[in-house]
Amino acid sequence: MRIVGLALAAAGAGFGDVVKITTYVVDYKPEHRTIVGQARAPFFAGGAPPASTLVGVAALALPEWLVEIEAVAVVD
Repeated sequence: MRIVGLALAAAGAGFGDVVKITTYVVDYKPEHRTIVGQARAPFFAGGAPPASTLVGVAALALPEWLVEIEAVAVVD
């Protein structure tokens, strides 16, 4: 989420501007949902969380990557 925050800041946005977040997790199991939610919650503590999708995947672009996050933000 730190890197997502840096990307948002570079675009003049912040976590409050995020309207949709998709999290891809390698070898996802249902018990991971709580862990992902707890890790993400502090970044959206200031208001309602954005729409979100959690997707289990077999692999990501590099073998050492276990999680990938895609965020869509809207700024005026």
